Amino acid sequence: MVLYLTYYSTKWLSTRTNSAMKSRYINIVDKIILGQNKFLAIAEICSKYYLLSITEKDITIIKELKDFQPIPDTKPENNPEFSNMLNKFLKR
Repeated sequence: MVLYLTYYSTKWLSTRTNSAMKSRYINIVDKIILGQNKFLAIAEICSKYYLLSITEKDITIIKELKDFQPIPDTKPENNPEFSNMLNKFLKR
């Protein structure tokens, strides 16, 4: 019962925070970690793509990517649903 309540309360909280953090005009297409609190990111802002440097103290536009075409994600998600895993565990 505790696991059930924890799962659904966490799911409810995550949907509320995700919807609050979404933007209509800015989307982070991809990012890579370079070190502790240091990232490179590709951001789509008003249908233009930018390479960003993100650190603890600032965010800098390195370059506008004029010919950038995002590659569609072709590999399938390999993350099983928590509810399926819980049901499998409870059946044992």
